[in-house]
Amino acid sequence: MPTYTNPGVYVSESTLATNAQRSNFAQSAGCFFGTAPRGPVDATLVDSWSAYKNYYGDISASHELGFSVYHYFANGGREAYIVRVASGASSTSAASASVPYYATAGASATSNLFVARAANVGAWGNGLTVKTEAISAANTYPAIGTSTQQYQYNLVVTLDGAEVERWNNVCSDPTDNRFVKTVVNTYSKYITIPTTTWPSAVVGAAPYTSTVALVNGNDGATVTTSDYTNSINSKLATVEGSLILHAPGVTGATGTAIDVTAITALNSVATSRGNSFVIVDPADISVKADIATLVSTYPQSSYLAVYYPKLKMVDPTKTGPAAIRDTFPGGAVMGAYIRTDATRSVAKAPAGYDVDIRNAIGLVNTLSPSNTGELYESYGVNSLKAIPGGGIIIHGARTLDKSSPGKYIPIRRSLNYLKQTLADSTAFAVFEPNDDRLWTRLTMTVSSILSEFWRSGGLKGTNASQAFYIICDSTNNTPTSIQNGEVRIQVGVALQYPAEFIVINLSQWTGGSNAVSTL
Repeated sequence: MPTYTNPGVYVSESTLATNAQRSNFAQSAGCFFGTAPRGPVDATLVDSWSAYKNYYGDISASHELGFSVYHYFANGGREAYIVRVASGASSTSAASASVPYYATAGASATSNLFVARAANVGAWGNGLTVKTEAISAANTYPAIGTSTQQYQYNLVVTLDGAEVERWNNVCSDPTDNRFVKTVVNTYSKYITIPTTTWPSAVVGAAPYTSTVALVNGNDGATVTTSDYTNSINSKLATVEGSLILHAPGVTGATGTAIDVTAITALNSVATSRGNSFVIVDPADISVKADIATLVSTYPQSSYLAVYYPKLKMVDPTKTGPAAIRDTFPGGAVMGAYIRTDATRSVAKAPAGYDVDIRNAIGLVNTLSPSNTGELYESYGVNSLKAIPGGGIIIHGARTLDKSSPGKYIPIRRSLNYLKQTLADSTAFAVFEPNDDRLWTRLTMTVSSILSEFWRSGGLKGTNASQAFYIICDSTNNTPTSIQNGEVRIQVGVALQYPAEFIVINLSQWTGGSNAVSTL
C-alpha cells in the first residue's frame, strides 16, 4: 500500500470488480443411466471415452450404455455423469477375499491382514486378484512398530490376469501416511478395504508371493424397471448444474424389459430440477401408427424429446466392412446438442443440415415423408434424415409438449439455461443488505447476462429493450417481502422460435404480369 505524505489528489488504475463470477453450471453435461460390465453405481463424472473405460470397462455387446457413451464423445460431448444401474436383488454382491498374514516365513496363515472387496457389485469382481509383495531383500515384511521401518509391502491388483493397479510401500499401521486402507480407498478404482481392525505389533516375516482371488461376486437378477427408477430418482441428489438425461435403449415399448415408467421418472427428475432435459431413444418399430401409440404413452412434456429411427453406426468393437451396428442414436444426438451449444448457443435448435451425426452410416427404418411429417406435427417425434452427400442429420426440434412455445426444444433449453445462469450469477446477493443499492446491483448483473444472450442471437428484438425487461425495485420489493428476507426480480425475455418451414411462392413474371407456376 503506498504512503502519502504530500497533500493532494492521487489517482490509480485497477481492474473493475464485478458483482459475481459466472459459473460453468449453465453449460449442460450429459447424464447416462444404463448397465455396464462393472463400475460405480453412484453418479460419476467422466470427461472422455478413455475415462469411461477406466471406470466401467470396454464396450460390451450385452450393454447399450458403452456404445451410447462412445458416440456421445465422438459427436462433441465433453463431460458426462454415468450412473451404472445394477440389480437390487438380494443376490447381488461384490466379490471379496481375506488377505492373510503369516506369523513366520513359510508358515500357514495365522490371521487376516485385511479384507479386499471389489469396488462395486457384480460378477466382474471374480476376475480380481490381490497380491502382497515384500519389499525387503529377504522377501520378508519388516516388523511394525520398529524404529527404522514400518511394516511395509507392495499391493498389486490384477483383473483377468492383467495388472491394473500397484500400490508401493503401503503398511497396516493406521497412524502411517502410507496406511493401506487410506491409500486404496482413496485412489483405487477396483477394490476397497472395509476392514476396521488391524493386527497390532506384527513381528515376523511372510512370503511376498501371497496372492488371493476375490470370489462370490454376483450380478443378481436381471435389471428391472424398478432398478432404473430407483437410480434415476436417487442418484442425482448431489449433482448440480444443467443436465441432458438419457437411458440408452430404454424405449418403454411392449416386450422390452424396461417399461415406460423409467421414461416418466426421467421426465419427473428433469422437471423438478428445472434446468435439465431428456432424450428418448426410438423403439424397433417401423409402422407409423405403432410409433404414435407408443409416444402417446410418454409424458407430454416440454422437457422430453424423442428421436426416430435407430441408426446404422460404426461399431468400435470391429474392423473392416462388417464394422457396422444397428445402434440407438440418443448418445450421438446428445453429443450433437453439446456441440451445437458450444458453436452457436442453446438458442439454436440442435437440428438442421449443419448438425450431422458422426459415425452414422444409414437409417435402420425409413418412413415416407408424409408419415414422418405427421409424426412430427401431431406427436413431436423428431426424425433422423439421410441427406445425399450430407450424411445423417437431425431433422426436428420438437418436444412432446404440443402447445407453443413449449413444443420447441431451443425455447425449453434456453429457459433452462437462463434459470441456471441467473441463479448462479445472483448468488452473491444472499445475506447482503436488502435495499435499493442491492436492487441496482442485481438489475445490472441480470441485464449484463441477458444482453450477452441477446447479442448472441438468443433473444428477439433490434435492441435490448425489445429483447427483455427487468423489474427489481420498490414496486415488487415491498416492506413485507423485505421483512421476510426476500429479494424479488421479475424478468421477461423474448425467446427465439426456430424456423421449421421455409415457404417459397414461386411465379413466372412476364413484363408486368404474374403467371403462377404449378411447379
